[in-house]
Amino acid sequence: MAQHKTLKLSTLLMASVFSSLSYGAGFAVMEQSVTGLGRAFAGSAAVAEDASTIFFNPAGLTYLSHSQMAAGLNLISPQSDFNDEGSKTGFGAPLTGREGDAGNLAAVPNFYYAHRINDNTVAGIGVNAPFGLVTEYSDNWKGRYHAIKSDLLTININPSIAFKPSDKLSLGFGVNLQYIDLELTQAVDFGTICAGVPAACAAPQANDGKAKLTADDWSWGYNLGLIFQATEATRLALAYRSKISHHLTGDGKFTTPTNAQGVASFLNFTDASISGDVDLPESASLAVHHQVNEQWAVMADASWTRWDRFEELAISSPDPTNPLNSTKEENWDNSMRYGLGLTYAYNDKWTFRSGVAFDETPISDEYRTARIPGEDRTWVALGASYNYSETITIDAGYTHIFVSDPEINETLDAPSPALAHNLVGDYDASVDILGVQLRWTFL
Repeated sequence: MAQHKTLKLSTLLMASVFSSLSYGAGFAVMEQSVTGLGRAFAGSAAVAEDASTIFFNPAGLTYLSHSQMAAGLNLISPQSDFNDEGSKTGFGAPLTGREGDAGNLAAVPNFYYAHRINDNTVAGIGVNAPFGLVTEYSDNWKGRYHAIKSDLLTININPSIAFKPSDKLSLGFGVNLQYIDLELTQAVDFGTICAGVPAACAAPQANDGKAKLTADDWSWGYNLGLIFQATEATRLALAYRSKISHHLTGDGKFTTPTNAQGVASFLNFTDASISGDVDLPESASLAVHHQVNEQWAVMADASWTRWDRFEELAISSPDPTNPLNSTKEENWDNSMRYGLGLTYAYNDKWTFRSGVAFDETPISDEYRTARIPGEDRTWVALGASYNYSETITIDAGYTHIFVSDPEINETLDAPSPALAHNLVGDYDASVDILGVQLRWTFL
């Protein structure tokens, strides 16, 4: 049987929690380097261009000639417009409300410092956000009973060390101390719930409440890698990031309309503590970097992420009669990402980059949800670096991500057929990412 973890997290959140059109496939955040952004992160495990190699492959630290600090900021602007195609309530009436846009501007910072200890050993530390999402629909959109806000934050502290056992081989290892914080909300159709009792508050889609979850945790994992200098011009790299297992604890809360409070209390819609376990998936990357001549270099990679750990979403609270409890199948698939990039050193001051990548979604059509309207993505990127001085370099990168239009046909796994609202439609989706970075080399 395939190994998996259940995620016990929220209040009536009958949809999977993790994803955003803002990031890479699933809910992984690729934006860990502005130099990498400029080539669509192609070959990142082998490039070792700056201190951000701490994240992509710590073995690359040995390729830095001096100690270095790098601080970057990525601004991510997604478009995720939902187009309704016949969404209905459990009673068969049309779902009311706006069509909705889940896209929200997000800022993803990162920081790296590498310190050369001697000719063969380099230590470093990185601070970044390897997983995350920010999506928020309006409170009155058609799919409000499926999802309103999804806000997932991770902060990853990554001390690393690398050494060269020989002239051709570099090895690296890092520890990842990771914090996760989660907030999820969605509407609760108390108007329909009251109609099933029946009660005075009976007015389907007109007496909405809200369910909100907050939960967090600290945990740890590791990353490691190697780089083999096959020839003077060509190096091969293999990098691996482990899974990180989190045990989240937090609170689930309901906001209830005044005229529905009696029914809510009778049906046990009460605030409660929540807890659960989740594995953030491991990943591996095989990459190559080839220096064609003094000016041109080409790089490529194939990267794998084990998303099949997400087989189901199990929601629980201490009281088994509380509506917090539910289970939903996820059945994600493992996914691949392929990248091809190019670097051109124009002169001593300017370096230019470009790249393309294809990012498979781990989500099949059957399991796509309003919180996870993910689809395959194609990245097209440009970037540049300017050596302001002997010690200061300014990097910039821009990427546009073309997202195959996701289609959704999601029915709430509700305790009553009347609440089994069906959201049907598709999304017009794309992403724009702009990054800037400052590198300081200590000579």
